[in-house]
Amino acid sequence: MNNDEFPDLLVVNSAGNSLTYLEGVGDGTFKSAQTIETGREPFAVDVADFNGDRIPDIALSNYGDGNVSIILGQKDGLFKLKTEVKVGRLPIAIAAGDFNNDEKNDLAVTLRFNKLIILLGVGDGTFKVAEAYQAGPTPAHITIADYNSDGNQDVVMALNAVKVRHHKLFLGNGDGTFIAPKKITGGNQSSFITHFDMNQDGKLDLIASSPMKDSLSIYLGDGKGGFSKQADFAGEKGPHNIIAGDFTGDNIPDVVVCNRRGGTISVVPGRGDGSFVYPHYNYLVGSQPRSITGADFNQDGMMDIAVVLYQKQILEVFLRKANVPLDDA
Repeated sequence: MNNDEFPDLLVVNSAGNSLTYLEGVGDGTFKSAQTIETGREPFAVDVADFNGDRIPDIALSNYGDGNVSIILGQKDGLFKLKTEVKVGRLPIAIAAGDFNNDEKNDLAVTLRFNKLIILLGVGDGTFKVAEAYQAGPTPAHITIADYNSDGNQDVVMALNAVKVRHHKLFLGNGDGTFIAPKKITGGNQSSFITHFDMNQDGKLDLIASSPMKDSLSIYLGDGKGGFSKQADFAGEKGPHNIIAGDFTGDNIPDVVVCNRRGGTISVVPGRGDGSFVYPHYNYLVGSQPRSITGADFNQDGMMDIAVVLYQKQILEVFLRKANVPLDDA
């Protein structure tokens, strides 16, 4: 966040109507927390440069207020609320991308019941509501990338409704609009979805979690906007947030997932072909792990993991060692 090349952390505090900023020191520890006031019931956060000063800024969905807060980063490492953009009832997921190819970051926001909202960035930290798309029942997490290799950014959305068995793909036109969404069949009441090249063919794949089914799913991408379901595989109790990357040091993509009901995180080693090695590694972290992220927090060239425990209201950092998968910091 402060451009010192050491990973920092942002933690959303829904009950406290605030955001916690933790500045990384580069050795796996962090400076004293900085609290940033938000709207009511902040839900999700993303980071990008929204005003063109090359300093990371923050976009935050406020579930209780029906708006998005734009918080601009300052040169001194502090933050300043720029604006709040009304988007509609109960915003959940938020993600940044350049949807109209003007080199200014835009935002995609999901609303709790049935909408995807697109906000186009002006370039000074302000936004205008551009489009609202029907998204289907109970849209949840979204992930953004160019999935059909046309140079335009697209949106994939997980749907968390009972009996819904698909995800949705919104292909971008490159002008801030999207074509009618395509169904990616094989969903399983998913609450979270992300992308990574899991079979190392140069094309992005999708990984989704289903907390109600205690399962994970992988969909292999063809680089043309098509996805084929590779497999469902058993997860632990209540898998939710997912991150992907090389967490075992073998240059093969892995998946890490936090399991809300089980109080664990799972490291699931990949084989490099879209399948996974079992059994996976499970780590007991405490009650209700709510969110997870990965970075090299101690600058040793290996990926580490940070997880937020909702009930205890604490953050745990796990540092990977060369001879064991992970170590609690």
